[in-house]
Amino acid sequence: MEHVMEEHNIKRAVTIYSWHRQVEAGLLTWDDCVKAAVKMGCNGIELLGQLYFRYCPEALQEDIDAWEAMMWKYGTKMICHDFFVDMTMYAHRRLTVKEGVDIIRRHALFAKKLHCPIIRLGGTALPEITKAAIPVLEDIGVKMGQELHNGASSFAMPWTQELLDVIAQSGSKYVGIIPDMSMFTKHIGQRNINAGIAQGVDEKLAYEVADMFEKVSNEDFRKYCSEQIERADNNATKDWLSMIYRMEYFDPSILKELAPYIVHCHGKFYEMDDNNEETTIDYPGIIKALVEGGYNGYISAEYEGSPINNDTFEPFRRYQKMLDKYLGKYPDANYPEWPNAQPMGGGGFFTPNQQAIEGTLANWYDDGECTGFCVDVRSYYYRGVPLALFESAYVNVDGEVYGPDSMRVLVDGEMFEFKDMCDVTLHYWNKGYPAKLIIRKPGGLSKGVHDISAIAEIRAYYMREGFAPRRRSVTFAPAVKMEVNN
Repeated sequence: MEHVMEEHNIKRAVTIYSWHRQVEAGLLTWDDCVKAAVKMGCNGIELLGQLYFRYCPEALQEDIDAWEAMMWKYGTKMICHDFFVDMTMYAHRRLTVKEGVDIIRRHALFAKKLHCPIIRLGGTALPEITKAAIPVLEDIGVKMGQELHNGASSFAMPWTQELLDVIAQSGSKYVGIIPDMSMFTKHIGQRNINAGIAQGVDEKLAYEVADMFEKVSNEDFRKYCSEQIERADNNATKDWLSMIYRMEYFDPSILKELAPYIVHCHGKFYEMDDNNEETTIDYPGIIKALVEGGYNGYISAEYEGSPINNDTFEPFRRYQKMLDKYLGKYPDANYPEWPNAQPMGGGGFFTPNQQAIEGTLANWYDDGECTGFCVDVRSYYYRGVPLALFESAYVNVDGEVYGPDSMRVLVDGEMFEFKDMCDVTLHYWNKGYPAKLIIRKPGGLSKGVHDISAIAEIRAYYMREGFAPRRRSVTFAPAVKMEVNN
């Protein structure tokens, strides 16, 4: 496909949480992100509300006003708000249907305040919840799309057909689907292969897995990966295979069939080459199916890859140039300079992140008595969460590990015993704000320099299976040195 497709009304957007690590590190501001989106020719902004807005969906008016001012400044609009019905909100049980509908109601009202027409439900919320939410969405006047993503929520899952039946039978324009282009992955990219090898996966096995992916059906590939996981004798290989297991390829023509139910599209991409082509996902087939199906919404670029030439924005520029070829050219906005941001290094899916914040280790005093020590931690999860999802935390000081049973948590001005947070759903650990872990240790730490590493765990439905299983072991990032002087 080397020419622009037939006439269409497909529009472009950017999921700007693709850059949230740079914002968190102070390399970019949200203003920079919106400016960059416009520079790429995208006037639509997709945002995970719990990333930017404190206490979302009950956001502060000052945050809403600041966001609206930024949209006005750049002539952009928020076209999709991403949220989750966390079925694992409670460690001991699943949410009820009514609880799920109430979460949808709150997020739809939040979107309405921001003049945002669509909310994207991520994850695997039950079709019964979508069905029960239809009158609520119709009353508020906000559409909801269920994200369909490779792995747990793709076309291969039985519940997906149940969801499509609910949508079709309802006849409502306020419920639909949001396909993520990860479901049309035709190759396992070199980035994923290299990452696995770097973490200890046998090179021969890594390439064998990539080759097998292109030869067999999705079902047979999952069986193959499961067999390899059973045979693997190291966690690096098991973890890599568990991620690759999610990869899937479906014929993109299914998008033409489902076009009447598509309310928004996630333009996932992993690798862009020098010819501005995505090397792993079947974009020619995707665009053809969407145009022929009459889709007239947004394609929102979402990148899960590495910077190109040490440039955070270059993959997105290439992605938009690819869409230029298939959809017609969008002009750059009249901003003379790109925001300057260096890419973030380290961490990611394959390595643990250091969550202890530099310079925050200190002894803790209650009524003048030193009862322990404390350290501030940041969350590497990509959204703020209710405290009920703050599952555990561990701190390693000079080789001694302290777990959740030995600590309290000070978050947003209130103190909690860790065990008491399990049912706290309306108090948030906001993204970008620290939580203070206070560890019981009579007399505290000795003055001087200590080696410390910390990790906080979020019970996300797709990161941790089941209700609240514990890790086999805790994997810390390399320790950093901090000084105690009180």
